[in-house]
Amino acid sequence: MNEYKVLIRKSVFAKIKEIADYIETVSNKEHAQQYADELEKSLYILSNPIIVNAMQVSQWQTAKKYHLRAKRLITKNRKWNIIFHIEGIYVVVDAIIPSSLMK
Repeated sequence: MNEYKVLIRKSVFAKIKEIADYIETVSNKEHAQQYADELEKSLYILSNPIIVNAMQVSQWQTAKKYHLRAKRLITKNRKWNIIFHIEGIYVVVDAIIPSSLMK
């Protein structure tokens, strides 16, 4: 099985930068950069077809507003939901949303 190609919307990178900027204000620049790097690394896990195909389509309305067949990956620290959908050979990352906002 071939790996998916991961397409990431510009708004996702903007959100990661926003998160890193906030962390820098409450911690330090190194911690903010490390956190941002971990979030970006999580995005590229979605190239693995075994992981992506094992996930169910999300029933959360927050995810469905991005795509009717949206799936979600919860980050390691469980604070963020990565919302994505599959289009042929591509995994399209639509958003990163705080877990507390999922409805």
